[in-house]
Amino acid sequence: MEVSKRHHTVPNFYLKGFASSDKRPRIGAASLDDGRRLVVPTSDATVRKNFYSLDGHPDGSDVFEKELSNLEGDASVVIKKAVSRAWPLTLEDREILGTFLAFQFLRGPDTRTSLDQISTTLPSSVISQLGADGIRDTLAKSGKAVTDDIVHRMLEQASQPDGLTAKTTSAGHINHMLELVPELVRYFVGRPWVLIRFSNRKLLTCDTPVALVPNPEFEDAYSGVGLMTAWGITVPLTREVGLLLANPMALAEEDTQKPLEELLEDVVSGKYDHEQNPSTKMAHFFNNHTIANARRWIFHHPDDAALLPDDLADLGGDVETVVSG
Repeated sequence: MEVSKRHHTVPNFYLKGFASSDKRPRIGAASLDDGRRLVVPTSDATVRKNFYSLDGHPDGSDVFEKELSNLEGDASVVIKKAVSRAWPLTLEDREILGTFLAFQFLRGPDTRTSLDQISTTLPSSVISQLGADGIRDTLAKSGKAVTDDIVHRMLEQASQPDGLTAKTTSAGHINHMLELVPELVRYFVGRPWVLIRFSNRKLLTCDTPVALVPNPEFEDAYSGVGLMTAWGITVPLTREVGLLLANPMALAEEDTQKPLEELLEDVVSGKYDHEQNPSTKMAHFFNNHTIANARRWIFHHPDDAALLPDDLADLGGDVETVVSG
């Protein structure tokens, strides 16, 4: 069988939700590196050669790429249901989409770059003194999650004469995802899901479409914001449909009579999922966080180029009073 070498870091099916309806869908792309603006086929956007390849694997080097494709197929069906008014989702569909979002949160080049940077966060001498537990505690304070394999590798390399010179392999990145996703899924399904359908306003997306919204109550909120501390998570599902994973603690403040454990069980079951009426403010909220979260590319429907700021600046967003109902 032919081995797949062109790997999307953002799925092709997802990008089509922001693309033209041609036989070969095309999407607008704006580069944050040099300001270039172009229109490309979705089949070519976010493609990296052999990005998820596992050389020598008995089931083929593209075995993980195939597993991602299977998950994407299931997720695409769920997203189509949501877009076509099947809301709230069933518990099974909710779990599928939550798992997809957790993988999408970790699967991009930005995560691999972060894993490279983790190795140079601390000097070799300090790493040797800290030990495994100390490394975990120190990196956790800066909002970085690490696996046992990464900690072991850091300790091993810190003992070498040249110190830390690690470059994360595709296997290391994949192991990182497989170890963390089961833990991270709860931070996606453990939030109330709010769906907003836009008609007059349109949404952008980017190369890292799962965006964390900082909690305004925390000082210096953009520093170290993580899945647990984020006020919310924005995910533009299509050009006209946005998904906001809201703050579950707001429910606890509203319903002080219900035990927290029972409340969280209800949240996971989807009991508090709902639709919210669209507004200009909410469209700006989504687009601002998409722009702020992008690493190298912002994507948009070819007709929506005017949504981009002239200087592609980080616009941020106001989380107050954007969620109701």
